[in-house]
Amino acid sequence: VVPVSEGAVNSTLTAAGGRVYVDAGDSDWVPAVEMADRLLAAGVQRAQGFALNVSHTELASDEAEYADELRALVGADAHYVVDTSRNGLGPTEDSEWCNPLGRAHGHVPTLDVARPGLDALLWIKRPGESDGYCNGGPEAGEWWPEYALELAVTAGY
Repeated sequence: VVPVSEGAVNSTLTAAGGRVYVDAGDSDWVPAVEMADRLLAAGVQRAQGFALNVSHTELASDEAEYADELRALVGADAHYVVDTSRNGLGPTEDSEWCNPLGRAHGHVPTLDVARPGLDALLWIKRPGESDGYCNGGPEAGEWWPEYALELAVTAGY
């Protein structure tokens, strides 16, 4: 782990060839103008780009629109990735974030994308990893096989 100091992305990983994406929340969380300020303060220009929807359930289409807004603010050359590990049905009606039930895997991970700036659709949140004790889950970070199975079955895998 390379520490982030003074609000800037440490360029050690990128200098070593790593692809670093700064977490930018999701399209239904922080307004793009505010998130762009946060990304710039964190040094996103020294990273590969930003990551959207990590551990969240927003639809990939909404994240793409949000990414366009962010790229217009931080620089059109900014790249991004979207976590689709549990966004197959989008958010719950109440936007539950902690082990939202009735969700499904989204698009399978791929580098084969045809949208400017989008580097990949990924499963960044490990399918079946608990967010915590909410909705019957085990401790945060623990493997929850029933939840993993629900995501896969609901997605039709």
